[in-house]
Amino acid sequence: MFDYIIIGAGPGGLGLAYRLKTKDNKIAIIENDKWGGTCPNYGCDPTKMMMAVIEAKSHVEHLKGQGISGDLKIDWKGLRSRKLNITDPYEKSTFEGLKNADIETIYGSASFTEQGELQVAGEIYQAKTYIIATGSRPRRLELDGGEFLKTSNDFLALEELPAKISFMGSGPISLELAQIAKAAGSDVTIISRKKSNVAHFDEEMGQEFINYLKNQGINFIEDISVSKVEKLTDGFLLTDGAGFEHKTDLVIAGVGRQPNSDQLNLDKVGVETDPKGIKVNDYLQTSNPKIYAMGDVLSKAEPHLTPVSSFEGNYLGQNLPNANKVPIHYPQIPTIIFGTAKLAEVGILTGTGIRTKSLNLKSWYTYKRINDPLAKLKVAINENQEIVGASTVSSVADEVINLISILIQQKMTLADVEKMIFTYPTVASDLEYFY
Repeated sequence: MFDYIIIGAGPGGLGLAYRLKTKDNKIAIIENDKWGGTCPNYGCDPTKMMMAVIEAKSHVEHLKGQGISGDLKIDWKGLRSRKLNITDPYEKSTFEGLKNADIETIYGSASFTEQGELQVAGEIYQAKTYIIATGSRPRRLELDGGEFLKTSNDFLALEELPAKISFMGSGPISLELAQIAKAAGSDVTIISRKKSNVAHFDEEMGQEFINYLKNQGINFIEDISVSKVEKLTDGFLLTDGAGFEHKTDLVIAGVGRQPNSDQLNLDKVGVETDPKGIKVNDYLQTSNPKIYAMGDVLSKAEPHLTPVSSFEGNYLGQNLPNANKVPIHYPQIPTIIFGTAKLAEVGILTGTGIRTKSLNLKSWYTYKRINDPLAKLKVAINENQEIVGASTVSSVADEVINLISILIQQKMTLADVEKMIFTYPTVASDLEYFY
């Protein structure tokens, strides 16, 4: 009998396991794929390792003719090799870390029995409390020839980069991977069912980002619902049954992710779900009081992001052992799409008593110094003269949005910021001008 069994060894589950283990509990963690989960093995980490090279080339290109000359070229094999060298050792080190911490590791797919126990590879395991942290997987499209569609995982594993790559869907996955493929030499097309936009981001800033990608040479085909993928001798043919035809060498379905909750037999233990995932209360407790859930497997309003999963793991690690439990309270959660230009957002941009301020930052010294071709910011300020939200696009939008998140979280006014001194010239030294 374990005190806690965690199903899923991603960043959230791992953080929770270590937190609970420090309290001398008997802990087990179950994984049916790579130890460490999606982010370090298939998602954010390997993608950003590759994107860093793309960004470096872009920074040089922005300054060509201003003291820099010559041409740079992205080498796919070198790009892939860098990614593998940095991310591949993570699975082994993750597993060894768990063993060294005396956390029992169980490999295989877990499912609940009618007795409320867990079955993995024919073995039965029991715990006082179970935590589901199984994450999500790339969503599959149900269409004729759907078996020919590849996922983001497949893209990152490519040994050779095809001449033509097409992405179905204009979500963050497609928008990031399309930039990598384009910079590495592929002819890239993004096909969307509606007008290309960036869901869950400010429409104006999102359109600036889309226009930037178009100017980088990424093709966008809008208002097309592909209904069939046909394999040809030299590629694939995409059609919609209404006259649209598009030939390509590789098709990536970048249409989001789906929760890994369907193989757990949750109905046998009374855990409620919906199409978005597992339903929980304010304590991350499911409808079965012995079972909790966290991370991307949840049906929740908060974004499915690795830092959010880690935050939830930290919360459960502190809350589960305590008799006087407190509900989870999320801080400000910034979101971002990476690239040579980054689109980032945090907080709210509309509401009673809120005014917005739009700034073209391209001529500001911070951005002029690096010759950033696109730098815009929309900031929302409430009646107390506190920033409550922002949306921005630039090559340093990641740094900007994190700093603004702190301003929002701490309810800082202009007077508060003016009491601080930042190094100059940096994005931090611009903060006082955002009010």
